Amino acid sequence: MVDGIEIDKKVAEESLIPEDLNSLAVGSYVVPDPRKRSQYPYFVFAVLIITFVTSQVIDYVSFIPTFIILTFIIAILFTVDNKFKIQQQEVIERITDKIDHSIGYYSIALTFLFSLKNILTPVWTVIVYSHENPPQFKTIVEINALTGKIVTEPYSENINA
Repeated sequence: MVDGIEIDKKVAEESLIPEDLNSLAVGSYVVPDPRKRSQYPYFVFAVLIITFVTSQVIDYVSFIPTFIILTFIIAILFTVDNKFKIQQQEVIERITDKIDHSIGYYSIALTFLFSLKNILTPVWTVIVYSHENPPQFKTIVEINALTGKIVTEPYSENINA
């Protein structure tokens, strides 16, 4: 797997390409651990406490709308499931049997699907290109990060058509 497109340093300087666009300087991107999101409700709760204390000191400002909004946000944040069954490294292994062509380059992104069961369901969206140069086929697959099930039927297309 190639981590990026290497551009000759002299050409990059002549073209005034910014340093941060060099993908080899940064390396492959890894989605941050979603368990960090489990800390957010406590942070919002701390803001709610600070707001309550402030409302006790300042009499002429009504904080009732703020209490309602923050309480609603805390409730939503506590219902979000933050544990992935399928990690980013495992996604390609899980979908290889769903792809009709060879696997060349691919891109994995974390998206979210709204549902009533898990307010925001994390979904790995994968775009897979065939190994030819240039690639002839492209397939898009969505896999539920909590259950490991395919969310929608894989979509494949012939790029050269």
